[in-house]
Amino acid sequence: GADVVIDYQKEDYVDAVMRETGGSGVDVVFDTIGGDTLSRSPDALAQLGRVVSIVDIAKPQNLIQAWGKNAAYHFVFTRQNRGKLDELSALIERGQLKPHVGAVYPLADLPLAHALLEKPNNGLQGKIAIAVSV
Repeated sequence: GADVVIDYQKEDYVDAVMRETGGSGVDVVFDTIGGDTLSRSPDALAQLGRVVSIVDIAKPQNLIQAWGKNAAYHFVFTRQNRGKLDELSALIERGQLKPHVGAVYPLADLPLAHALLEKPNNGLQGKIAIAVSV
């Protein structure tokens, strides 16, 4: 879960991030809003941080701030892949595409699952899934 929740509509999120991190910034900004929020994301990053966005950008981003922090941008665009995503969803719904799950861990064992994932030759075949109870 989140350590701190910031409502960007009620306070300046960059100021809040810097306050909460003692001025060091965060490792990852996950942007789902775009616009000014995306443009200002590098201001909230720590050195070597990452901006991840799922928003189609309407204008080029000013990467000077990101460059100064050796930051990386990662964009996941779904609009141009919508047809492919719909096809994959249909295959899953028909049972024609099934992920191979090698192990399932409860959320409480997430650190153990992560350690196993990073261990070379862990003996698992398939994905490691985390069971989340609601």
